[in-house]
Amino acid sequence: MSSLFSGVMDFNFRRMLSRMAIGATAFALAACASTGGPFGLSQQQEQAIGEQQHPQILAAFGGELDDPALSAYAQRVFERLLANSDQPGVQIKFTVLDSPVINAMALPGHVYVTRGLLALANSEAELAGVIGHEIGHVFERHTAQRVSRGNLAQLGAVAAAILTGDQDTAQMAGQAAQLYLLRFSRTQEYEADQVGVKLLARADYDPLAEADFLNTLGTWSNLESQIAGRQAPPEYLSTHPNSAERVRRAAQDANVLRQGGATSNARNRTAYLAAIDGLLYGDDPIKQGFVNGREFIHPQIGIAFSVPQGFQLQNSSQAVFARSRGGAQMQFTSANTDQTPQALIDGAISQSLKIDLSPARAIQISGRPGAVGQARANAQGGPVDVTVYVVQWPANAQYIFLWVTPASQTAQLQSPISRSVQSLRAIDARSVNVPPAWRIRVVTTQTADSVDRLSALMAFTAYKEERFRIMNGFDSNHQLRAGEEVKLVR
Repeated sequence: MSSLFSGVMDFNFRRMLSRMAIGATAFALAACASTGGPFGLSQQQEQAIGEQQHPQILAAFGGELDDPALSAYAQRVFERLLANSDQPGVQIKFTVLDSPVINAMALPGHVYVTRGLLALANSEAELAGVIGHEIGHVFERHTAQRVSRGNLAQLGAVAAAILTGDQDTAQMAGQAAQLYLLRFSRTQEYEADQVGVKLLARADYDPLAEADFLNTLGTWSNLESQIAGRQAPPEYLSTHPNSAERVRRAAQDANVLRQGGATSNARNRTAYLAAIDGLLYGDDPIKQGFVNGREFIHPQIGIAFSVPQGFQLQNSSQAVFARSRGGAQMQFTSANTDQTPQALIDGAISQSLKIDLSPARAIQISGRPGAVGQARANAQGGPVDVTVYVVQWPANAQYIFLWVTPASQTAQLQSPISRSVQSLRAIDARSVNVPPAWRIRVVTTQTADSVDRLSALMAFTAYKEERFRIMNGFDSNHQLRAGEEVKLVR
């Protein structure tokens, strides 16, 4: 979680609250995440909307990556694709976002990829396929089409409304809006895939690279879901539907192009691996905090708290989440406001969740003023209890714990949840043993190297071989040969 606490909710948690929280204030980015206006808008008007929302994307996804060499490398890939398109003169700005989330997005006039996606891709051609797909959404004006069907209710910020009630001044530990990323239709995704594949071929890349990356993304997603014990896809697959059918169609389109004329097999893997060698992987433990067992620690902000036994913590650049296997979930965020904790719960939070949490009860949390409000609501899986704690911190900071518990579990979780909130405390960053940041390290295999040996060097605590194979595009039968370049996370 960065100092910009803009929460992109866990997929399951968001679905649980969707009927309550997603009202007329949704800042909706359509699928690889786009936004626009009615299809009758001129391209100039669409461009204006893209410029208006661009700062929100930067705020929510860590800003621009501070790596001039890597950003310039990715920019050259983008320009190569654009130059070989049917619209080489179109004005599109390309940005690499400093977020560990694996995602790519498009706004009118803007295309984005995250450093998390750069870490997963295995070649320049795979990156080009992703960028080409996003360019396709811009070219096809999919954002405007989506709005014309009424799928985007209003430009705004859910978190801004939830946390302050004022979209202009709403901030989560500084600024940033909550984003609800909505998918494009399958037809639009297929259309963007087709554009991406064609751009790969025209720019002399292997057109099969896009299908390969989609396959890698799906395999990685399945592993992450298995590890987390959940069936629903994580956020990046909610915004990028990654069905086997998409992979099949992308590969089919590539093969048609190959059969119809000369196409390149170029992947430029060596150049790509050289460009991402040393790239930060995951969270920056100082700037975004880190998880240590059941405890979340943020050295830069100077806070820490723990979650109950049986809950799994997950940090992101937008928020901190916790989830139990029984379905209880928590989101931790922050807001800057001079409202009292009670006023915040009774007013903006209740209004935005469309749940009456009033009257909030004043409490003391770690010796600081706070408040708690609770209400029952109906979710898809049955009745749930929504409990919101707000803790007042210096400099008008308000820390918010939003808990959702199945009604049948609320009584037994009430005390553990209360203790979790009470564990929120100020810390001295100088006393924190900050773990080293993980980075992508590219190594050349030696004769004695094997998948077992190299995967054991991965920084992950579990599923090391599975992660190693997926991150390097190796299937279960791949045997390493001396002289191969591979990615490690160290």
